[in-house]
Amino acid sequence: MNYKTHINGGILAGLYITSQMQSINILPTAIFLGSSIIGSLLPDIDHKNSYIGKRVKPVSKVINKLAGHRKLFHSPILYLVLYIGSMSVVTNKLGLNFLFGLFLGIFSHLFLDSLTVGGLPWFYPISKKRFSLAHIKTNSQLEFTLCGILLCVNVVVLLDILKITSIFTFTQG
Repeated sequence: MNYKTHINGGILAGLYITSQMQSINILPTAIFLGSSIIGSLLPDIDHKNSYIGKRVKPVSKVINKLAGHRKLFHSPILYLVLYIGSMSVVTNKLGLNFLFGLFLGIFSHLFLDSLTVGGLPWFYPISKKRFSLAHIKTNSQLEFTLCGILLCVNVVVLLDILKITSIFTFTQG
């Protein structure tokens, strides 16, 4: 998937969780949504030509050389271990919001990549077998359609959260 699809996936995951919250405070919500967008791009740091890889090219080259693309940095097991470890270290509320958003964005990225032809190694490093839930080619018309759908759903959920309109009811009150 390209970065636009990943960003929209991260935004949707973040907006959906935000829509389920009882009260929405601006700073924690901004931190949460911002980190979910960062997280939605982060796994592709292992590819020097990705959106994030181009911005930190030296780091991306080293990571790619050591770990390859769609291996370690696309391993849900790695992120699960990191999530559990970081949740035990960070104790302040804003830090926890950041971490939760970051890992939510990462998992939205991994889910979307598992929809591609190349699939995702869900159990790496235990197994290198890749799983593909659909066969969407990156930058294909089907991916652009998916990205458009995600964008439209993001707008609908945001309008609902802001109580501007409610086509669907995502929020509780």
